[in-house]
Amino acid sequence: MRVVALQRESHVAVGVPSLSVSARITEVLEYMQFQGKLVYASISESDPVALNAIEWADVLILSKHSSQQALDITREAKRKNVKVIYDIDDWIFSFPTYSAAAQQSQRLPVIHEILSLADIVTVANDYLLDRVASFLPDVVLVPNGMWVDKYATRESVLSRDNNTHKIIFTNADMIKMQASKEMLFTALQVFFTKNKNYTLDFYGDPFPEMHSLPFLYFTNRMPYDSYMRALVSGKYEFSISPLGSSEDTEAVSFNQCKNPFKYLNYGCAGVPGIYSNATIYENAVDDRQTGILIENDYLSWLDALQVMATDRKLRKNIAKNAFDDVNNNYHIKTSADVLADIIFSR
Repeated sequence: MRVVALQRESHVAVGVPSLSVSARITEVLEYMQFQGKLVYASISESDPVALNAIEWADVLILSKHSSQQALDITREAKRKNVKVIYDIDDWIFSFPTYSAAAQQSQRLPVIHEILSLADIVTVANDYLLDRVASFLPDVVLVPNGMWVDKYATRESVLSRDNNTHKIIFTNADMIKMQASKEMLFTALQVFFTKNKNYTLDFYGDPFPEMHSLPFLYFTNRMPYDSYMRALVSGKYEFSISPLGSSEDTEAVSFNQCKNPFKYLNYGCAGVPGIYSNATIYENAVDDRQTGILIENDYLSWLDALQVMATDRKLRKNIAKNAFDDVNNNYHIKTSADVLADIIFSR
């Protein structure tokens, strides 16, 4: 079986490859190829030879594509009787005002046309399944997964006792908070003022308030594989994952359709984390066991930061438990099995 994964530019960062395609599509296909189940090729929608790749393919997989090039490639796939799978891991039909992807609404006609041509639409979580299945047929849940053993082992996680005073924060697009954003920055400023030996490594897209956070060290986006290896090798004490919860009424529905990939990434890398009590993390994180879940208020954030910085035993237990949880319950094998059923059986 020959599969083409169509790459695209990020919806929120100009000129940068999409992380969704890597995390949701090519990582799973690489795992399946490693298992000897198929061969795959990854090619950009803007590559002049992309249409030629359809001649080779049995299956074409897209992920939130919205360009005219993607539509043309999909049309060609249908003419050649190539199976088309369209993956959705975000609510792409509207965006909150904080998002740099808000202008994507003008591409909705193209998205709907590609969807009308798809043989199967896959989604990443139950919230998306419920919403997308209300207006599209043949929607299948393909759960998120981590190729854990590609990046780390339980032994390597257990052997770590990181006391490096390094914290990691990963964020694409703008900071995904509205009502609580200034509170978060204040809590961070107070924590780093009290703990001057700590630094915050930031991976992702620049945001306007960065200049007010002198303890933050910026690293631009990198390929998913490289990012995961940076997490594993970075020897981070802990991570932070802020996300608007019920206080952000405009974005509640949008945020519910997001995915806890940060928890999966950090858990795989053995990095204990602090997570906002938004739906996606409430459904994934066991408080004080696989992470710290907190309300989006100043005292909760400041207390959680201080607890993580001072309680090495808690950090170590969370790192172990989170790794076990991701390895046992979110391994990429499950995602690959579901996708294989779609590719081979439908």
